[in-house]
Amino acid sequence: MNVSRGRRDSGMPALAAYYAVAICLALAVLAGRASGGGEIEKARHYSLVGDWQRAAGLYEEASAGGLGREDMDRLAEAYYYLGKTDKAAEVIDRALKLSDSLPTRILRALVDAQREAPEGPLSVLSRMLSGGRDDFRVYAAMGMISMRSDTKKALEYFNRSIELNPDCFDAWYYSGVIHEEAEEFEEATKAYQQAVKINPLFARAQNNLGYSFKERHFYAYAVERYLKAIELMPDHAGFYYNLGNAYTHQEKIDEAFEAYRKAVELEPSFAKAHYNLGRTYLRKDKVREAINEFRLYLKYGNSAVFSFVSPAAAVEDEISQLEYYLKYNSARPTQKGIAR
Repeated sequence: MNVSRGRRDSGMPALAAYYAVAICLALAVLAGRASGGGEIEKARHYSLVGDWQRAAGLYEEASAGGLGREDMDRLAEAYYYLGKTDKAAEVIDRALKLSDSLPTRILRALVDAQREAPEGPLSVLSRMLSGGRDDFRVYAAMGMISMRSDTKKALEYFNRSIELNPDCFDAWYYSGVIHEEAEEFEEATKAYQQAVKINPLFARAQNNLGYSFKERHFYAYAVERYLKAIELMPDHAGFYYNLGNAYTHQEKIDEAFEAYRKAVELEPSFAKAHYNLGRTYLRKDKVREAINEFRLYLKYGNSAVFSFVSPAAAVEDEISQLEYYLKYNSARPTQKGIAR
């Protein structure tokens, strides 16, 4: 989903990539309440940040000593967002043997929805509704499942969740995702702002808020949020790419150059970052370096990237023109385009 598209992060163009976010509804208790040592505390922190790879790794190291139910939920959550649904289901089954808790059963429904048609998990969730305040968790999960096929219905579920609990992170975050995908950026900004108030540690929420600001031409605010996302997850190439785009719109070419350079350092096959780095090289009169970046763009790009950024044929033609300029020592070529 956009968790990584050229607009927002390293390549999250569609709704599905956005699915890499924290589940308030699946985690009833925040980091400090379960017992555990240093590795577990770090794992809880990375779970709140949304760094699933690190969270899963640390939980795996600590699991030999046994995990409580809440930490097992977090490990299952990390596996879920890493696409390891079989592992997630295995951990959930163990957690349910410890306690048949509502958050764990909700998490199981979310995992099942990735492995089968959504109607079954939605039916399971509907039977969990009790008429109590904890229904906010169930409505949020129903929204998360529904948003893949019926965003209007998903928003209804999220709004119901927020009515019951205004502090449900997922309901606000995913509402922002839906509004962003519909290019309703003012509404997306409002939803993401609520999300980061609830969990300011979740890096992708900070990043997505930055993107909504960028699309509304509030570039300074966008830069601020992108930098916060990078502070939380400093090895996420997409955040640097987005930062470079915001700097480009501010005409801060040196800052944009450094951001794009860092993006391709972290993710050498990041085609869109290579393209924009090439454009910044041209702005800095470094034609040979620009040509190299454009070639890497062609090497790593695909049809979706070429459609979104610049067609392969157009880039090949530009490379030929730049090589001609170099060969005959012509004046600096005309600069085209701007970071997408």
